[in-house]
This record gives sequence, structure tokens and C-alpha cells, in this order.
Amino acid sequence: MKTHKLFFSSLLFIFLVSFATQAQQEYKKGTVQLSKKKSVDAYILIGFTKPQNFQSTITYLTPSSYAKYLKKGKIKKNKRIKVKAKEIKGFSLDDGTTFKTIKYVDLTKKGIGMLPKTLCLEQLTNGKINSYKLYSKTSGKMSYELSNVIMDSNMDGDQLLIDYIQNNFQLLIQKNSKNPKNIMAVNLLNYIGDNESVKTNYTNNHYGFRNQFVERQKMGVFVGMKYQEAFIKMLDDYNNVSTVAQVSK
Repeated sequence: MKTHKLFFSSLLFIFLVSFATQAQQEYKKGTVQLSKKKSVDAYILIGFTKPQNFQSTITYLTPSSYAKYLKKGKIKKNKRIKVKAKEIKGFSLDDGTTFKTIKYVDLTKKGIGMLPKTLCLEQLTNGKINSYKLYSKTSGKMSYELSNVIMDSNMDGDQLLIDYIQNNFQLLIQKNSKNPKNIMAVNLLNYIGDNESVKTNYTNNHYGFRNQFVERQKMGVFVGMKYQEAFIKMLDDYNNVSTVAQVSK
């Protein structure tokens, strides 16, 4: 009898956790780019308890389905449109956030996990140097640290997990190559060294970028928001100067 009670208690706990996780996800207004010439208005499911849901398989509603969802508070499964990242060019949200489909080899994986995967990632900069943000999966194989955060969030609430995901991510950089690379695995001077002003600013720590090289980040592939802010400041400078230089020729 005690075993049965424990079993049903566990089921109830899993259900409540699943419900809370779903509540943290929301449909955001935007546009899905199906091909170079075709795009559709959509409400795209975004949730940072399961970032893999908008990085590998994108779920969205048509405007009419979303209107019914608001009215009834629920939506039929067959009204949820799901597409894999490889089936679209990307998507954008009305708040200005842009996601682009790319191929990437995740350096945090081993063996078969190191094969190139097609993902739809948030694009941070666009120009001579492109950059992207890759959030960690919260299912399947993951780090011990993330596993512990998920366990704690099951008890203390999803915001704990959301805060962790949004401040522990990979930054990818791309220049003159098909696939982007993790910023922690490259020599930045190979990317910005051809721009003397940006190179000098970087060397003199004008961007505050080098302050972010703490021991924890030197040993891993993940960075946080302060690192991202300095990184974008540098790349925006590089891309803007490069654009001006190209126009003036």
C-alpha cells in the first residue's frame, strides 16, 4: 500500500512540475521565414525551461489559432505547427529578436554528439562577423551543474532554472566560414585583428571584454550576460567600421 501511495505521489509531483514548466512558456508574435521568398505571421512558443524547443524544433500557431487560444485558454494539438530547424531559414519576434538556422558542432558533447547539428539560434550581430547564442538543453545528457539546477528548480520554482539558462550559454562567432565556432575555442585576434582600431581597443580593454576572462570561463565553454554585452560592443564596433570602410572604397 505504501508503495502505491509513493507511486501516485510521484506521478502527481511530475504532473505539477510539468504544468508549471508549461506555464513558463508563452507564444510570442513574430514571423517564421520558411524560405528565402516565403514567410508567415506566427505566434512562436518560447520558453527558457526548455530552450531546445525553439532551437531545434519550433512550435507556432497561426494568428487565427492564437486568437482561439486566447479565447478558450487551450489549443488542440493539431493546431500546433511544428517544424524542425532544418526546414526553415529562421524566425524573428516583434520585440526585435532574430533567430537564424545554422550548423554547429557543440564542443560540450563527445562522440556522436560532436557531429554538426542544424539549430535555429538567436543572432546577436550581423555583418562581416556574425555571432549567435546557444542555450543549453534541459533534457537528455547535460552537465552535473545543470542537472542539479533542474532538481532544485523542481522544488523552488522554474525561475531558478530560467535564471541559470539565461546567464550560462555559449557564444558563437562566424567569419568567412560555413560553421560558427564557440568563442572560448578561438583566437579572437584571428577575427578582429584586421581592423586596427578595434584591435587596439581590444588590447587596451576599451570594451571591458577582457575583464570577463575569469578562471571558470577559461576552463569551460559557457559565458554570461556581462561577457555578452562586452562581446557585442566589440563586434558592433568592428562591423560598423568595416561597413564604413567598404562603402568608402
